[in-house]
Amino acid sequence: MTDSTFSRRSFLRTTSAGASALALGMPRNSLAANDKIMVGMIGTGGRGKRLLQALTNIADYHVAALCDLREERVKEAAEICEQYKPAAKTYLDFREMLEKEKLDACFVATEEANHGKCVIPVLEADIHCFCEKPMDISVEQVDRVTKAARKSKGLYQCGFQRRYLSTFQDGIGHLHEGHLGKVTFMQGMWHWNYGIGPRYLDIDLSGGWFLAQACHHVDVAMWVMKDKPPIRCVAMGAVTVEHPNPPERCAEDHSALSFEFADGSIFSYTHLMYCPDQFTGEKLWVYAEKGGVDLPMGMKYPRPGMGEPERIGKESSDWDQGTYEELEAFAQHIRNGEQSLSNIETSRQSTLMGIMGRMAMYQVEKNKYEPRLISWEDLGSTT
Repeated sequence: MTDSTFSRRSFLRTTSAGASALALGMPRNSLAANDKIMVGMIGTGGRGKRLLQALTNIADYHVAALCDLREERVKEAAEICEQYKPAAKTYLDFREMLEKEKLDACFVATEEANHGKCVIPVLEADIHCFCEKPMDISVEQVDRVTKAARKSKGLYQCGFQRRYLSTFQDGIGHLHEGHLGKVTFMQGMWHWNYGIGPRYLDIDLSGGWFLAQACHHVDVAMWVMKDKPPIRCVAMGAVTVEHPNPPERCAEDHSALSFEFADGSIFSYTHLMYCPDQFTGEKLWVYAEKGGVDLPMGMKYPRPGMGEPERIGKESSDWDQGTYEELEAFAQHIRNGEQSLSNIETSRQSTLMGIMGRMAMYQVEKNKYEPRLISWEDLGSTT
């Protein structure tokens, strides 16, 4: 167990009214304390392999089955899992895997546009499901996954891993306890010195780069606002680099967005690729009436004359931090029969907010980056 591992106390403190997550309904197929959680993995590309590397170091899990459309990927994944006896079985069809294997949980790490296609059958089989973020790339698929999760006896958890980092739990808990007064503004950036991978360039597969990656930060902003959605968003996006064989609908590499919430607070955000090294980094600052919190750095800064800077959490310097913690917590949630911090309701809100941002910068029907004002109602969600 890591020292930032999820705890019951953290859960009650940092979820928007801790009891509300429990009110979603308890998963019913909990395991005995000594039982291994028999796991299937759907999607064994880059992120799938990263999850497997973590899962194989968590004693609660036994990886029993692996599935990918590409045979070479499944074979590579099987090598990661060679410690298990019996060995993990391999499949090219995830439905066949679900039919033949007796699984307690499934992990989904496919392309973003295929999340819902895989998640819904898993949930309909009442199997616990961990899916990488975001839930999917369209409002319609998000609604379908939401309905399936609400009906399922299996637990649903989405890979918004910052909800399991003590740095963010402590900082947002501090804000929710009212130490700095009302939140007035949030500012974030994620700037990288490299480009976008080929798969993510295709909006039809990834949903756009802001939705596919920056949804991590969108989730943090939603968490700060106690999972109450923004009322409107305006955004601009652009493709600034020529690609040799671009997809028909090409994902943005530069974007700037502003979200307004019902209480007047604003979330301002930039997501940029191909930056000079000196311009890279991850920032998430929360401004409030009496000061502010630098969430990744775990620091509180009072306004002038209102106190001294104070460390309220550990520094988080690695974008991938939280992966191990969220997987440990998923096992704990399954065993305890409790909902996760990143459950279907919080994940729905954050994914829809990400889709809202994409809609505000990009018009699919025109295949054009063109700024416009989008309201929450414009999403047309039925859930």
